Amino acid sequence: MSNRRTGYRDRRMLDATLKYRGEYMQVDLFDLSESGAYLVGPCTPTLADSVTINIELPHLACTVMITGRVRRVGLSSRALERQGGFGIEFTRFYTQVGQNSLEQHLAA
Repeated sequence: MSNRRTGYRDRRMLDATLKYRGEYMQVDLFDLSESGAYLVGPCTPTLADSVTINIELPHLACTVMITGRVRRVGLSSRALERQGGFGIEFTRFYTQVGQNSLEQHLAA
């Protein structure tokens, strides 16, 4: 199976807040790239749903807010040794500063 995402992936676990259907919840974010991420949390959104995430980038002392569309659901992660989760594709960065911060984080 080929890798469809281009660019560097950060496979470290990051903390994030997910907004889904008006509810906020803490999630674990893993496998972050410029175009998407894998998340595990208390709920799994439906395929094609829109979600908003706030990703904490502690070494840059900032939080990045991004809207994404759910592209895969019900996945498991061998690296996280957890069942469930979902992959999102980023659709909108709320600020250019946020997008630049993510690029800087991935380059580090």
